[in-house]
Amino acid sequence: MSGVDALVAQRAAVQADIVLTRLHLEMATVRAPFDGRVVSLKTSTGQFASAMKPIFTLIDTRHWYVIANFRETDLKNIPIGSPAKIHLMSDSRKTFTGKVDSIGYGVLPDDGGVILGGLPRVSRSINWVRVAQRFPVKIMVDKPDPDMFRIGASAVATLEPR
Repeated sequence: MSGVDALVAQRAAVQADIVLTRLHLEMATVRAPFDGRVVSLKTSTGQFASAMKPIFTLIDTRHWYVIANFRETDLKNIPIGSPAKIHLMSDSRKTFTGKVDSIGYGVLPDDGGVILGGLPRVSRSINWVRVAQRFPVKIMVDKPDPDMFRIGASAVATLEPR
């Protein structure tokens, strides 16, 4: 083997190392499908990530919703697309607008009946009087301020008549 042949073999090995290094870099890079906020970060430099073990939560800050629980007797008067005004408890001076996106079709019963997983739990406030059940109404916020909205924060939603 001549010196040229040795250099050609070394070049092929170096190119293979470059390809493998690029693959490792690609596998170590996390790319989100949308802009958002990272919360609950549970990792540090040098730590390995593995399948089915979350290392952080990514909150989608492009779309925000407010869930308002309305009495079942009011649902017939709430069409999809109804305009709404929203005030956040963190700063009630600012008003946001939105539209009814959807109305829930099920909640967990409080009376000890059959419990189905995946349904929201909406508690009734008085246990000795039969009160109307409340169902979640999902309101999409038109122009949310991503610095003000937080998952789980309290808001007041008022539906406006059409």
